[in-house]
Amino acid sequence: MWVVGLVAGILLLIAVALAVPIDLSFWVERDAHFMLKARVRWMFGLIGKDVGRSRVSRGNQAGGDRSPGRNGSVRVLLAALTTSGFPQKLYSFARAGLPSLKIHELRVNFRVGLGGEAETGLLFAALAPAMVLIRSYSRADVQFQPDFEEELLEGYCKGDIRAVPIKLVWLMVPFFLSATTIRAVKAMIKARRMTESYAGAPSA
Repeated sequence: MWVVGLVAGILLLIAVALAVPIDLSFWVERDAHFMLKARVRWMFGLIGKDVGRSRVSRGNQAGGDRSPGRNGSVRVLLAALTTSGFPQKLYSFARAGLPSLKIHELRVNFRVGLGGEAETGLLFAALAPAMVLIRSYSRADVQFQPDFEEELLEGYCKGDIRAVPIKLVWLMVPFFLSATTIRAVKAMIKARRMTESYAGAPSA
């Protein structure tokens, strides 16, 4: 009987921990450099963690160029968004999860291109439903601008968001364990490997 009580106590403790809001403030910038600054606060600010990362993109290092394949982040994303059923799955997840977030501020401004009109148009067509949903929030200012000539991902993202984890767990578990999401992840891994292989190939 004490084992049942112990398990019940642990589950209750986990539930209480997940019911405490998490505040996330972040700044992401991508141009010649990649920079990430974030602060996570829990227990109403009593516990906090700062996260930071900065690096120079390989295509912008001395002697480098911005040749196709060296900026593969968008292509990896496109691999997921073109997986059958995944855009609809992602949209349903966002539509169910966004109301549980308290958005104090969300500003996104990126210029995105895949080096061709067809691929870039396909990417923006896949993103369109999610953009309409996010822009319906008054505190969200989200702008994605297409570039039909260059392959690039440049811009910034700034946000201040509060989330209650227990409200998202029930949505995240079936989303990430679904067959559709697993296929999308496999497509992203394959695209990443192809991009890295292309980038590592010797130039003519």
